[in-house]
Amino acid sequence: MFKRHPLLRAIVIFIECWLIAITAMVIIYFAWLRDWQMNWGASTEETTRYMAGDELLENPTLNATRAVKIKATPEQIWPWIVQMGYKRAGFYGFDKMDNAGIPSAEQIIPEYQNLQVGDSLSFLQVVEMEPNKSMLWVFFKWAGPWGNATWSWGLYKIDDEHTKLVSRLRQNYSFNSFQEIITWPLMDVCEIFMMRTSMLGIKHRVEGG
Repeated sequence: MFKRHPLLRAIVIFIECWLIAITAMVIIYFAWLRDWQMNWGASTEETTRYMAGDELLENPTLNATRAVKIKATPEQIWPWIVQMGYKRAGFYGFDKMDNAGIPSAEQIIPEYQNLQVGDSLSFLQVVEMEPNKSMLWVFFKWAGPWGNATWSWGLYKIDDEHTKLVSRLRQNYSFNSFQEIITWPLMDVCEIFMMRTSMLGIKHRVEGG
């Protein structure tokens, strides 16, 4: 049959090659890459340590703890976290995607320093906050696939000049809609790029300032 239809044979070979490539990438991702990117920059102690909001989601499908060392004190880093948010100081990452194209702030903005528990950051709500130490955001239920996800920040002093900034993002995947079926595989792989850029953006601003 394929000898009579070389075009069909070429299409079948092309599909088979793509299936083999995709299968290989999935195996590599779950065997090695996923654990690495879910815990980028974080030590075993940091990935297992309790952070604000851990009790809100049991056995989450997405449990990503990332960390970056910053040459600064917690008090110097805290203002940059407090002012984060959509159409506020931004998320110091991909502004076209997460801040309506508005450039993230390059300086501390005084009017955004009075954040309180219960305040809304558009699709996020401030649920817990301990100044210069930790803050917990929870996504509102209506925030699409991210609804009810938790996003925790922690500042852990290393010495008089260095602090570890730790972020933990947790969510339970569901596949109840076409949007979720498409969203979660992509986000599981790609979310690291946004988080890493955001955390390095904070580091760059704090140390540069």
